[in-house]
Amino acid sequence: MKNITILLAASLFSGSLYSATCVPAHDYYPFEGKWVTTNDNGDIDLGMYARISPDGKYVLRSFSGKGLSNVTLMELQKGEKNKVVPFETPLKNEAFPVQGSWRYLVDINGDHYKVSDIISKQKKASKQFKGGITGFYTVAAEMNGSTTANHKIRSLSWPTDSAQTNQGVGVLSNRVIAASVSSKGEVSLNDKGSINYMCSNLRSTDGQIMSLPMISMDASEFASMPQNPRGSEPSMRVFKFGADNKSCEKVTDLKVAVSKVTFSTPEQGMLLFYASGSMGNTGNGVYFFDRKVNKLFTLDDEAKRVHADSFPGFTSDGRIVYGAKWQDCDENNKCTDKAGYVVSDPYQSNDIAQFKKLNPELAKNFKECVTDEDIKASSDTQKEVWSYKL
Repeated sequence: MKNITILLAASLFSGSLYSATCVPAHDYYPFEGKWVTTNDNGDIDLGMYARISPDGKYVLRSFSGKGLSNVTLMELQKGEKNKVVPFETPLKNEAFPVQGSWRYLVDINGDHYKVSDIISKQKKASKQFKGGITGFYTVAAEMNGSTTANHKIRSLSWPTDSAQTNQGVGVLSNRVIAASVSSKGEVSLNDKGSINYMCSNLRSTDGQIMSLPMISMDASEFASMPQNPRGSEPSMRVFKFGADNKSCEKVTDLKVAVSKVTFSTPEQGMLLFYASGSMGNTGNGVYFFDRKVNKLFTLDDEAKRVHADSFPGFTSDGRIVYGAKWQDCDENNKCTDKAGYVVSDPYQSNDIAQFKKLNPELAKNFKECVTDEDIKASSDTQKEVWSYKL
């Protein structure tokens, strides 16, 4: 790690300085112990899908392996020896969090659970309410202006048929619901909203039928791949929700065909995805697109020979968390295979460092690193959300 000196805004007149510490470029959390199972190939099960909490402390993992519940909440415990501790849940299939706040974890039938209940009661946790879009492939995020007392949640779905087996059988749809938490911590669903079928205004350009939707942290945008775009190849694109909750405005075309894209905070302005086998023989399989400089970057740690093995996600402070396999090697180059989760600082990536050298003006768009102060602020905010107190 390295030290950087930051002038606090509150100390401008006193001229006082304090030193903040960059987080490690890569931090490793091996998944070990009695919960670990292997798949048919002998590899440790890391789950098929993953969602990352805003503070980077938890991974919501689907299809967790035969040793655990179908969906688990994996805690990344930092210490002298980092480790992963799973919490079992009553959730099923590809359950999902409410992005941005992570105020609730949501089952595919629309049941919303408090994160604190999942941690304390695990599979015995009770739902708070049922609402939003339901189905196998659904995502959700809390909308701007939401508070504990009153919050709006937009859910977005790639539709399935009535048997919940065939995906992509219709247009995308979304629903906005409203909920509140009382002074006693009791949750109420105040507005069930209505289903909005989307993107009919794009029929003559991108096409209305889209796949693999993911929603931004503030619920203002979504990423999806048009299945039959006019005059171009299918590629992952970012769209803005219209004011009517039905129309769609194209914002960015990544010009790559990938399975899922996740969003950073709007202030960070990045998009993130996983590409199995890597693209162009660079990186470890995790790629992030910076919207300010319109460029794709990779993550890598050659010393550990890292290979990403699950979908990554951003924390609210800017770190990237992903499941991976790697090797721990001693001074004699004797290596031990490991699997678990990696927490990386994209600002310290070799790819960004090289870009900054070649583009000094554009380099001003990037901070030097994520600091321990950034992480503390993120953690404090999340603790407040999960207290469910007004």
